[in-house]
Amino acid sequence: MTQMRHVRPKISAPNLLQLYSDAGTPSDDAAPVEAFQPWSSGLQVASKKAAPVPVRPAADVNPFAQYAEEPVRFAVEVLNLTMWQAMELIFDGILKFKKVAVRSGHKVSKSTTAAVIALWRCLCRENSRTVLSAPSSRQVKAIIWKELRKRHADAHLPGDMFIDPGTGFRYRDSEVFGFSTDEAEKMAGISGEDLMFIIDEASGVAEAIYEAIEGNMAGGASILLISNPTQTSGTFYEAFTTKRHLWHTIHISSETTPNVIEGRTIIPGLATRAWVEEKKADWGEDSPLFQVRVRGNFPDQAENSVIGLGLIEAARARYNNAPAVLSGAFALGVDVARYGDDTTVLQPIFGQRPGPPKTYRKQDNVEVAGHVMDYVEQLRQAHAYPVTSGKVSVKVDDLGNGGGVTDHLKHSERAKALGIDVCPVLVSNTATAAGYSKLRDQLWFALRDWFKEGGQLHPDSHLEGELVAPLYTFDTQGRAKVESKDDMKKRLGRSPDRADALALAVYEPPAFKAQNTRLIGPPGASQESKWR
Repeated sequence: MTQMRHVRPKISAPNLLQLYSDAGTPSDDAAPVEAFQPWSSGLQVASKKAAPVPVRPAADVNPFAQYAEEPVRFAVEVLNLTMWQAMELIFDGILKFKKVAVRSGHKVSKSTTAAVIALWRCLCRENSRTVLSAPSSRQVKAIIWKELRKRHADAHLPGDMFIDPGTGFRYRDSEVFGFSTDEAEKMAGISGEDLMFIIDEASGVAEAIYEAIEGNMAGGASILLISNPTQTSGTFYEAFTTKRHLWHTIHISSETTPNVIEGRTIIPGLATRAWVEEKKADWGEDSPLFQVRVRGNFPDQAENSVIGLGLIEAARARYNNAPAVLSGAFALGVDVARYGDDTTVLQPIFGQRPGPPKTYRKQDNVEVAGHVMDYVEQLRQAHAYPVTSGKVSVKVDDLGNGGGVTDHLKHSERAKALGIDVCPVLVSNTATAAGYSKLRDQLWFALRDWFKEGGQLHPDSHLEGELVAPLYTFDTQGRAKVESKDDMKKRLGRSPDRADALALAVYEPPAFKAQNTRLIGPPGASQESKWR
């Protein structure tokens, strides 16, 4: 977010009432925290060894002490930061309450807020300790800690600032440090007279972490949870539902940023009206993706959704945290369109990691076949998989126009020279595994299980919207049946071509059954399948 003078964007009272209508306040008779047995002394010992002992400045007067109870004034006067109402509500909340939880959409300055609070505490509050954490090391180091270091450098602030969040930032007798929440043992044993935990993307944090933090809360620590509300269970969810009386809660929708309300850029980096409208068109206003990532609501997804939002969020996280290098064997899923609004999609997959898709409109079958061969040749060269290393399985939806593409590839000398193994897939055929009505139904549930078993998902808002869209029912024989493509198209406003291409890429032909059989099925079922 670009540094600007302090402004208070005009936001109407009705908007604010709607935005923060679920802000809660802990009751006075909240139950005491139960005793906790920590696993080890954890970070208490490790943090002492992580960095030099802080050196107090010669003059024993802290010039930032005047801001000890005024984080907003610190952000404006010291960091020259432009504030907006949502940030001010969070700052006010942490001054008054020990436990604060914030659910929000994207692009509402979550990470900036966390970094500013950490800087304010370290500089302005004597003997404070602040722990920054998130579900992955990348989120801590590349996002929150990077933001903290930038604010520190831009404002020419004093103190010992280290590149590694584990070593931290130290000023006088205060410190802030960070690590990912997949290191549960580090949470145990952290102590301090003014201790605060700031957890970003808190909805995805394991319960073991919160159990460890609760042990520290007994000593008077405070906690701030900030997150998109992706999960409907766990501590973050309970803070807004069954245990709301223990938390001060704040809700921030991306639709209420000053940029969206004014229809122009007031604070660079915040959600814009164009972005909100784009996501509404991509996902649909009632989509769980729009509700979570724009409006900051917990997903209200139907129980009969084939692929839940939680699977999509987890697959995205795996993609972001895994090495970006693609190499070796790959397959290609091809969903074929011809004319009209539908899109031809070529989706490669390298093990559990999808590669970049290619999309085309209004192409005839010969042109599509040419694109397939061009892309296979390009991927072989780019990712160290020459023809001598093995064949490339190209799985084509053989229904309708796809049949022409299949025929052309089968009789193409160039396709043979490129080592293309053409696999026509007739999704309208009867399923090859018990528990499903048609092959298409089997394919969608196989894709769901692929995500459950570690499949990754590249960032593509169109694809994500298509993946969470389909619902299923059961036929008279108790077989799972995914809603028709036409019905999905009516709700989405487009055909789920990208999702179909990914499902084809994941599909493994029956010829490979011997070495790749596993069990999948709809909820409650356990059936043999020829899909990976």
